[in-house]
Amino acid sequence: MQFLQRRLEETIHSWLANDASHPLLMRGARRAGKTTLAEKVGREYAGEYFAKLDFQTNTARTDAIFSGATDDLDRITSNIAEYLRCDLDRERSILLFDEVQLNEKALNSLRFFSESGWRIIATGSLLGVSVKRRALPFPSGIRQVELHPIDFEEWLWALGERRMAEDIRSHANSLQPYMLHDEALELYHRYLVVGGMPKAVSTWVQERDYSRVREMLDEIDLTYTADMTDPDNGISGAAAKRVWESLPKQLMRPSTKKFKFADVMRGGRRSTLLEPLEWLAAAGIVTLNDLTCDTRFPLAPYNDEDGSYFKAYIADTGLMFRKYRVDAETYLDPTLQDVLSSDFRGALAENAVMQALTANEVETYYWMPKPTVGSGEVDFIYQTDRAEVVPVEVKSGRNVRARSLKKLVEEGRASRAYRLSEQNFSRSVIEGTECTLAGIPLYAAFTLGS
Repeated sequence: MQFLQRRLEETIHSWLANDASHPLLMRGARRAGKTTLAEKVGREYAGEYFAKLDFQTNTARTDAIFSGATDDLDRITSNIAEYLRCDLDRERSILLFDEVQLNEKALNSLRFFSESGWRIIATGSLLGVSVKRRALPFPSGIRQVELHPIDFEEWLWALGERRMAEDIRSHANSLQPYMLHDEALELYHRYLVVGGMPKAVSTWVQERDYSRVREMLDEIDLTYTADMTDPDNGISGAAAKRVWESLPKQLMRPSTKKFKFADVMRGGRRSTLLEPLEWLAAAGIVTLNDLTCDTRFPLAPYNDEDGSYFKAYIADTGLMFRKYRVDAETYLDPTLQDVLSSDFRGALAENAVMQALTANEVETYYWMPKPTVGSGEVDFIYQTDRAEVVPVEVKSGRNVRARSLKKLVEEGRASRAYRLSEQNFSRSVIEGTECTLAGIPLYAAFTLGS
């Protein structure tokens, strides 16, 4: 598979240059590209002294490596060298513990590798759910980062459109119209179809065949389904699968898109469905977005008795598009846009913006003045480290009139708000306020919060 450049690569380079005394634990959903990225950087830095220990294969051997005390690093590294038939050197080697969550002692040993002189990169999927069943404590003294699915900027890099990505960032600052707006919008629509799972992106870049991309997405979906229905994961697999399959329809709801347990299955209740939903979120394949009724810093989730005010998004837009079972060429054909409902297009757009904000590690909420039907809402709201509250309204088409944004701006006295749509960059002032309204094309969502 072609290597796809990721923004997190810079973080790993910085860690190796400045802070490699603490092991680096790279978290993220399965199939997000953690192993590929760790291997690339590790081999670049360590060459023949790079060593990968894969906990998915030969579990009996890897268990034996860590069979003794987890603080006996000399024995552990000696065992690794013998098992891999390689030379290891404390000063020159980089060790990759791949899918470290599969070996409890290996995960625990990371705390003892801290400040030992050994450079350790560990990758972990399902860490948020697997650690609940462990006897040993989660390691301290490590640095944790998260790799998300590819966002639109990284998608442009994969297509060789780095200059376009740079220009979009420039126009997000100036808010001047972008000359290649239509071309960027066309690539964005293709991104919604393919998504950000590296295998799907690489397949598209190399083959330009959506039927092959569809195969990749179906295989990833089946992998996720197998994980959630594994009888050893401690949840109701049937309930988790029902939740997973309900998400696209929930986001297409024409009224409020808040998650409704009753929409998962007939008689669905919070008491039986919340744990499977939280498992999906902890696994990194679903993103939850709480309601806030606050308009000023600090924002906090709305606190109701049963915690039922939140939205749920699929972590990758390509997987979500595939779940709708819409033909890619039908969606991409501009002459057939009227065939597709505005609710469908809106769900795709909102999910893609959530994916972009998550990739930028932005903690978001959605906003309503009060949690009652018909009171209006703003799709996203977040706060900056300078105590600024930033509203973000998402419009899937060319019609960008919004009813709730002005109310939020007036109450919160926000100095800047964003409206994302298929229109070009623009700047205006919300009537009756001093708030700058930045009109941002949907493809520029990756610039928010970064």
